[in-house]
Amino acid sequence: MNFIFGLHSVEALLKNNPEQIEIVYIDNHRQDKRVIQLVELLDQASIKYEYISKNILDKKAPGVNHQGIVAMVANKSSFLPQLSFKDFLKEKSVNESSIVIVLDGITDPHNLGAIIRTCDCFGVDAVIVPKDNSASVNATVAKTSAGAVNYVPVIVVNNLARTLEELKEHDYWIAGTTLAENSVELFDFTPDKKIVWVMGSEDKGIRRLVAENCDYLVSIPMEGNTQSLNVSVAAGVVLSYTKYIKNKN
Repeated sequence: MNFIFGLHSVEALLKNNPEQIEIVYIDNHRQDKRVIQLVELLDQASIKYEYISKNILDKKAPGVNHQGIVAMVANKSSFLPQLSFKDFLKEKSVNESSIVIVLDGITDPHNLGAIIRTCDCFGVDAVIVPKDNSASVNATVAKTSAGAVNYVPVIVVNNLARTLEELKEHDYWIAGTTLAENSVELFDFTPDKKIVWVMGSEDKGIRRLVAENCDYLVSIPMEGNTQSLNVSVAAGVVLSYTKYIKNKN
């Protein structure tokens, strides 16, 4: 058995995949409105719940901010929208305003969760990550995403370079975020209707083979001394700009 935690994550799972929840444990000192509403939903779905002490909750979800809510689920991937890359190309790529995020080397689950949350806010069709050298979607990611993992498909692929080639074959244009000399500044860039944003880790950026498969290289103009943004913040910047341009046009 595995656990997910936090009000947002558990509520989202309850609304989308209630059959996956075995039982919900609730801090016996929480009697606020949010918990009362959660209990009402659990009753409606005939899902078991139990009030227990915070100490026991801490043992079930060690080292995390569980907010007094921990759900036991059947398996660790049960709260994910199930979608293969092949099915994505068949079902989602027909969207002429489709936006996809490809993550290259994002190994911090907190960053992955934050990016998924941002993607949900801006209507991204899918997040694509490599099988290796990437954080996997776990309870920490679910919590950090505030439940957005229940709405945004996270697709795991074996080869990012080949994946980008297939996306191009389905009329996507690929934009990689990097500070390369030949990068165009974001605010001078007009995203295509079907756009894939490729984002790499803060220390290494996107890999050479991945960058070579990009149609554009784009940098976020910055002032100050660090010249570096957290990747989840960078994702928010490019996605916000992308939606602005799409809506404007």
